[in-house]
Amino acid sequence: MSEVPDCIFASSCPEGIPTLDISLQGDVLDYPAQWGKFARSTDMKGKTATFWVDDYRFNAMGNAIEYGDHWWKLWERPAKVWESGAPSFIEVNFSTSNHQPYARVLWQIFKKRQLSCLFQKMGGMRCWVDMNVAERWEDLNMLGVPKGWLAYATHYQKYYDLDLLMHQVELARTHAGTDAIRFAVFAHNKDVERFCHREGLIYCGEDWKARDESKRQKRIAASEKMIMIEEIQPKKIACDLGAWS
Repeated sequence: MSEVPDCIFASSCPEGIPTLDISLQGDVLDYPAQWGKFARSTDMKGKTATFWVDDYRFNAMGNAIEYGDHWWKLWERPAKVWESGAPSFIEVNFSTSNHQPYARVLWQIFKKRQLSCLFQKMGGMRCWVDMNVAERWEDLNMLGVPKGWLAYATHYQKYYDLDLLMHQVELARTHAGTDAIRFAVFAHNKDVERFCHREGLIYCGEDWKARDESKRQKRIAASEKMIMIEEIQPKKIACDLGAWS
């Protein structure tokens, strides 16, 4: 049974994207903890729940995440998040690309904002707006984010560059109407770390080596499940060697 309440939140745009509660925006970044990395029954008090995971862990419809040996339907069963005790969260990132059609991206943004409003309303959780979207849809991503919003976060990908990161920061500052924003950057890059120090951003270091090794092990395990190799045992041949002389 679905845990998503059949509800409609207030919206400030004709597209119907739910509007976030500005009184519950992120103030301090509690210690980040990736949702799904620990048991779902883990006490998340004092932690910020993050949802950035690799695309291969999403199913074809993009609404379920693979954790271990099971699929967790994030969109359909979000109650575990606010029941975890986490005081804050970074928005769920439903993947977008420049090649996706408008309707598809609008649905991705709607799901993200709907879940964020649920986390705020049901759990009193403080929200950090996710800025990690394709450039083509960056304006669409701001629908439902009130003017003056101060708390933002992004996930620096390996193919990003500092110009793109600076662009996301400037977009957030423009929307906030001030340079004094709270902007968290998750990355594993010394240049990015120095950039964050220079711009007054929050740098959250990641261990990409461990992540890449985990992905490699998962690919190996998946290939072993797909390829069945029958072990061939050598057969003993019984004969009179004298017959060959």
